[in-house]
Amino acid sequence: MGDSDGLTDSEIRRIVREELSSAGRSVLSTVFWTVLAVFAALVGLQTIQVSLYAIGLVSVVLAATGLLVVGSSAYLLYLLYWA
Repeated sequence: MGDSDGLTDSEIRRIVREELSSAGRSVLSTVFWTVLAVFAALVGLQTIQVSLYAIGLVSVVLAATGLLVVGSSAYLLYLLYWA
């Protein structure tokens, strides 16, 4: 960093502090949404499993709900890590 930037040491420290706190919140947010997505996927799989033992229309509704939850969780994980 050259002298032409015109930033003082205190301004640089302030900027670094702001960016570090923002990065920390970003990491915590990613961990939170990952745990939530994995938990939701497990609940969706459990719903699909319960639908195998249900009878009639209830079975279809449970299976569709489980697939929707698992698909949504997978999409959230995709957005968090691969998009």
